[in-house]
Amino acid sequence: MAEIQVVAFMVGNEEFCLDISKVREIKEMMPITRVPNSPDFVEGVINLRGQITTVVNLKKLLGYHDPDGDLSKKKIIIAEVKDEIIGIIVDSVSDVITLTDEQIDQPPKTLSNRVDIRYIKGIAKINNGERLLIMVDLDKLLGEEF
Repeated sequence: MAEIQVVAFMVGNEEFCLDISKVREIKEMMPITRVPNSPDFVEGVINLRGQITTVVNLKKLLGYHDPDGDLSKKKIIIAEVKDEIIGIIVDSVSDVITLTDEQIDQPPKTLSNRVDIRYIKGIAKINNGERLLIMVDLDKLLGEEF
């Protein structure tokens, strides 16, 4: 039985997760320098220990409405996507979870007819399915947008 560790986080009212092998660190919000003419979901760049790093707002990228737009209490997940380090703004980070293959299902086919599921690796079931996590495929999500 193969296991995978994921970092669980919130975007809006939904809980998502990322493969922990993609996550370098989790940072508190820091000053972000806006970049003119960048897409709406790109908040700007940060200086991460001397390395200029692009910061993406996952809520905007996934099409969620952000009524207040206040970033001050959000977190930045520093992750590696296609050999590049990138910051991903999320609402909060909750925990690290170990999943088995049996806990991960493919998204339902009925969902694929109505929603763009290209960026969803699967749905993880925690506590006998009482808690569901949407597994994000960052390589596909950010790979197609950049």
